[in-house]
Amino acid sequence: MKNTVRVIFIAAAVAGISACGTVPGLSDLGAMKTGTQVSKKQMDSITDAKSTQADVITLIGQPNRKAEAGGNILWYYDFKQIGQAIIGKNIDETTVFEFNKKGVLLSHYKTGGQPGTSNNPLLKAAGQ
Repeated sequence: MKNTVRVIFIAAAVAGISACGTVPGLSDLGAMKTGTQVSKKQMDSITDAKSTQADVITLIGQPNRKAEAGGNILWYYDFKQIGQAIIGKNIDETTVFEFNKKGVLLSHYKTGGQPGTSNNPLLKAAGQ
């Protein structure tokens, strides 16, 4: 009986410790996602003062939002992910691309999400 309890305890401890790491392909299993996630590889393949709007559309697709400020064109790719099943953190980010009037990229960067709204996509969908 003691050996059975010991085996169960060890198996539970090993399972608990292994859950602290990220399991490739499973870290976002069951996660609720919305928007367009722009990867580091995609960000690295775009070059300020060289890439164009057409390059960004080819690589990522149409933006979630567009705006104009100070004569520049801003494209926003919002992305939210909650409820990762295995391990990790929720993601709330916006990738921004700033273009001049000719459609050439001035700069691109990530921000902490869309300001002034809930970070919870479920609350946002409910209008809160």
